[in-house]
Amino acid sequence: MTPSDLPPATDSAPPRNVKSIPARRRTLKLPENTVQGCRDRASADLLEAVTVVTANQRRRLERSAESWTVRAAFLDRVNKSFDKRDAIDRAHEQYENDQVRL
Repeated sequence: MTPSDLPPATDSAPPRNVKSIPARRRTLKLPENTVQGCRDRASADLLEAVTVVTANQRRRLERSAESWTVRAAFLDRVNKSFDKRDAIDRAHEQYENDQVRL
């Protein structure tokens, strides 16, 4: 079977309402872009810092672990603010829907 023998492609599925899904939930997050991923990296760096031979390597890994911990705290704050904003938006939509029904 050649490509010319195939029937034309049609998209019979209705288009998804992309706006109904928050942007941050539509994307696949890399581990370094999640709170848990950052905490895991910080723990791994601290464990490796214990096993290295030179003081310079140890300091670099400890600084790296501190950076990952700060990033995890930042991402946690951002996620909480997104969750609060989502909750406020849902409450506002519900309020508007209730007002329309009256």
